[in-house]
Order: sequence, then structure tokens, then C-alpha cells
Amino acid sequence: EERPEFSPPAGFAPPVPKRFAVKDGQLASVAGAALALPFRLGTGLFVLGYSVSLVSADKIPSDQYSLEFLGLKVKETSKIDQCRRPEKPIEIYEFEGCPFCRKVREMVSVLDLDVLFYPCPQKGPTFRPKVLEMGGKKQFPYMVDPNTGVAMYESDAIIKYLADTYGDGTVPIMLSLGLFTTITAGLAMIWRVWKGSSYTVSKLPPQPIEIWAYEV
Repeated sequence: EERPEFSPPAGFAPPVPKRFAVKDGQLASVAGAALALPFRLGTGLFVLGYSVSLVSADKIPSDQYSLEFLGLKVKETSKIDQCRRPEKPIEIYEFEGCPFCRKVREMVSVLDLDVLFYPCPQKGPTFRPKVLEMGGKKQFPYMVDPNTGVAMYESDAIIKYLADTYGDGTVPIMLSLGLFTTITAGLAMIWRVWKGSSYTVSKLPPQPIEIWAYEV
């Protein structure tokens, strides 16, 4: 399949990074996204077993980055280094405005997993039909793990699978409350007016776009 060529627009210059800065015209969007916090309590903000403590400076290797506070250094630890890591990225077919998909994205953040997200908004012509071919239903999210050969629908089943396979079997409380979890996941996105649910005409990039982020 022939892919379109990509190049920056004429006169394009990358933005200069700024601390805690919001781009002009984006304040309402950022505020709407931030309103998810009281509903989901930052479930995807911290990895599995995250803990933080203040230690003396000599407890942190000199070549390791660490925040300093009142002459002490912040030490962060987690259980992730004790968990299995996927050799190949897990494939997840989903779309942004779906509460069931959001639940899975939160679990991906908790487990710090390398994942290939395939966007499947309504009327999306590229990946949405592929899910029907693979699984027989246009239902989302849909997960394919090339490391184990497992493929499945149902957000709760996917979350449990990820916890058992790439975690310690623990599902965070905010992801294990059944209907309450789904309702709060939906309310967390209502302020964004379900952005990401409908397809917008676009070009398919020749390689996956890499994004480092977490789901709050």
C-alpha cells in the first residue's frame, strides 16, 4: 500500500519547551481534561507499587536524576522492575471517547507497558474494520498480545489479563468497582465532549507516532 509523503509545513519551527505552559487557545481544552481527576482520582498517574520517600543525598547515585527538597533527595520506587515486560508491544484497538477504552488505558499506565494503540473512531476507515475481521465484532476495546497469542474483547477481561501477565495480579481499586468504574470513566471524559470518538479525514503516517504519556 502506497503511503503519502510527509514533510513539515513551510516555515514550521518546533515550539520552545516551557515549564507548566499552556498554548494560547488551549486553556479550555486543558481545563476540561484536568476535570477527570476528581472522578478517577488519578488512577493512571502512578505505576504499580509506587512509593516515594526523602533520603540523604548520598543514597542516590550521582548520575541518577532526583528532585531535591530541603537538602534531601526524593527517592521513587515501584514494583515494575519485578514484573514481566512484553518483548513486543501489545496491540490495543480503541478510541478516545469510550469509557471502557479509558479503563484499559489507565491499566496500561499503571503497568508502564509499551503499547501500540490503533485508533478506531466511528466511521474510521483504517483500523475499525480490521477489528471486525480479527474478532468478528465491532466492539472496543480489543486487545492482541503478540507475545502470548491472546486476543480478547471486554475491558475488565483485558485489565485482568494485563494484571496477571505483566503485573502482580493486582487490579487498582478504581478499576475494580464494576459499574461505578465505568460511570466515573465516562464522567471523566464528558468535559471533553467525547473528543476522539468520530473520524476526521487524515493521513496515515508511514511509521507509528511515539508518545510518552499517562492516563490520569
